Amino acid sequence: MKDGGKKIKLSKAVASVLISVSVLIIFIVALLITEIYIPVKYLTAYFVKAEQNRYGILRVNYVNVGFGDCILIELPDGKTALIDGGDGAYPNTLSVLKVLNSRGVKKIDYLICSSVKPEHCGGLSDLVEYKDIGYAFIPYCLNTRITSQYRSFINKLDEKGVPRSYACVGEGISGEGYFLTFLSPCNYLSPNGEYASLNKNPSAANIENASAVIWLEYGETSFAFTSDVRSEGLKRIVEDYKISEELNQPYCAYKGNDVNLKNCDIITAAGHGGEENTYAPWYDLTKPEQAIISVGKNYSGYPSNVALSDICNYCNPLYTMYDGDITVTADAEGYKIL
Repeated sequence: MKDGGKKIKLSKAVASVLISVSVLIIFIVALLITEIYIPVKYLTAYFVKAEQNRYGILRVNYVNVGFGDCILIELPDGKTALIDGGDGAYPNTLSVLKVLNSRGVKKIDYLICSSVKPEHCGGLSDLVEYKDIGYAFIPYCLNTRITSQYRSFINKLDEKGVPRSYACVGEGISGEGYFLTFLSPCNYLSPNGEYASLNKNPSAANIENASAVIWLEYGETSFAFTSDVRSEGLKRIVEDYKISEELNQPYCAYKGNDVNLKNCDIITAAGHGGEENTYAPWYDLTKPEQAIISVGKNYSGYPSNVALSDICNYCNPLYTMYDGDITVTADAEGYKIL
């Protein structure tokens, strides 16, 4: 640098400050540019090798989100469905995004919120923010402020203009060789259904019994996802199924696909294995070959001895708390647990 023909030397301290400021400015600009494409706070979730599911293969990923639920379903036609998003705690949402990105998921074709409880819907607002959503199935809850997490989720759906319908019997999706449908709650307009009880009296029991119970079937393999439904809800499903058998009528048929609860391979333990969320006749009917309990550190005795007793009559469960992410793949003939 020159001043009146004389060279002025910058001190090392001043030069160091200028360099530091320049680096900081470059870093801030880079972050601003990055934020346009990926969220900075979840940046590490994008440093993963992306793989994609093969066509003709169903892949069900039970994501370890601690005491909560999150299940990524890669359908055999290349579409994706996501059931719940964990509780919204930073480490859990980071884990969900890592799984989505590692599977090459840029768009969630079908997003299913099974419950208004935080451990199910807490992470969904961020997922709606950072992933394209094709369609959503949500609880029919007139009080969208029933939990702050559910309110944030609904607000984000509104902001993004995501089309949606209510998660209830009669709704679902289907494709070549597969279908997904709801076994519960009853139709949202039913005056005596679970949603009517929830909206009239949002007690803990009514909130849980309004949880979505979901059936997924592909080829010879079937899955039951039970969210937080209580024993009363499971009892209603069992009794309705027996009535349909006695009348020789299809049960919860969806677009010509009949649900056969006696042919259930993989089942999730309702309510993370809670004592009030198990019903022995449910397991006697379904006789699952494998049960999965999505559970983490808690101080309420989950999973309960009662639930474990009902489950262990038919299989030894896997736990996300101990086994981490659990993946099941299925083709037209059978399934594998990875």
